[in-house]
Amino acid sequence: MPLSTIGANQLSAGPILQVVSNSSTDVVTTDSTSFADIPFATATITPRATSSKILIQYSFGMMGSSGNSVGALMKLLRDSTEIGQGSGADTINTFNQHWYGTSGRYSPRSHMFIDSPNSTSALVYKLQWRVVSAGGETWYINRRGSNNYSRASSTFYVMEIAG
Repeated sequence: MPLSTIGANQLSAGPILQVVSNSSTDVVTTDSTSFADIPFATATITPRATSSKILIQYSFGMMGSSGNSVGALMKLLRDSTEIGQGSGADTINTFNQHWYGTSGRYSPRSHMFIDSPNSTSALVYKLQWRVVSAGGETWYINRRGSNNYSRASSTFYVMEIAG
């Protein structure tokens, strides 16, 4: 069965207008209880319309920790404003949390959020992370936590979607 052609006038809402992405194979580490930028997980996008939505997504090829029972927290920022975090927690409302109950575990990780910034100004989206509590544990992106046996690549991207 032949496919029909969709005209531009039929795509009034929903098409992707632009994509900005950063990828890295560099190993990123933290053992700090203070939030810090993830170097490759920053992107600037200038929406074409105030009605646009922005899809923010990350995909880490591998994330691991050197110990056990200490998690890593992720924060998503639009400029200096925290967005996408949960609500109603007893202790921590966060964009994303990773935790492994035993040492040496690692796995790919991803998460996404759709923002409605109502802006046509340049917007900077970025991820920050930290360990949940001090204790000598180190978290890694793009390598295993227990050793350097394998490596991976990771991507952070933002997409403008017509609103």
